[in-house]
Amino acid sequence: MSSYKFFSILFFLISPLVFSQSTVKHKVSKGESIYSIAKKYDIKQADIYASNPKIKGKVLQINTVLLIPNTQNKSTNFVDKNAKEHTVASGESLYKISKKYGLNIEELKRLNPDVVNKLPIGYHLILKEDEPIAKIDTSFVVINEPLLDSATFSIEPSKTNLLIESASKKLGTRYKRGGTSSKGFDCSGFILSMFKTIDVYLPRSSYEQAKVGTKIDRSEAKKGDLIFFATNGKKTISHVGMIIEILKDEIKFIHSSTQLGVVISSTKEAYYSKRIVQVNRVL
Repeated sequence: MSSYKFFSILFFLISPLVFSQSTVKHKVSKGESIYSIAKKYDIKQADIYASNPKIKGKVLQINTVLLIPNTQNKSTNFVDKNAKEHTVASGESLYKISKKYGLNIEELKRLNPDVVNKLPIGYHLILKEDEPIAKIDTSFVVINEPLLDSATFSIEPSKTNLLIESASKKLGTRYKRGGTSSKGFDCSGFILSMFKTIDVYLPRSSYEQAKVGTKIDRSEAKKGDLIFFATNGKKTISHVGMIIEILKDEIKFIHSSTQLGVVISSTKEAYYSKRIVQVNRVL
């Protein structure tokens, strides 16, 4: 057998094994969205949609198995696999760091419970069990000064906070049918425009926006979630707002009202309490 023929057969046998590693499988859990999954794996939402075209424009169902592009195959610089600490750089995630050092992401979460949801830039992430956690030198603490909440030290505001801040700046903007700018918004145009400020692109109508993200129970709603209503005398979705505050038995949301323009309303208001259809998590 010629060497050319031998290597051709060898390549044919090995190729499926190589290319099968180009993606990993992820089963959707309760509360997850395309945005949160993309963030977890340090990839773009567009990459997930490209690998899973059938989910585009649909509500993400729990237990759906998604194909995630495997970034582990990308060439990386040499790293010390025996390192006990890692200083977090801009753009890094627990998933990315775990792959870099060949570690289990769940083990990283166990060793660093305070950064499961937030990963501040410059944070010294513990990689090995025997690494002692640095203790605070209390000799420099002024007893009479109130201690700041740990959230104060966040290097960058969260996407949700940026979203709510952008939306709040539009309070008082008039209602305009078909409007998507500061000259006037309709309800879905307002939501579409605000999410665009954080590079999340939603469909144009409230009916189509209700198909994006994960539908959740109202009791689990949080800031940044979308809340949908049937305001056209029918049971179909015709209005949307964004949740900005959760109280004990009340949800406050910002939206573009036909009569008042961009305002903050409450589910305590009789008009809206009777017309709530669903809550979706997009972020």
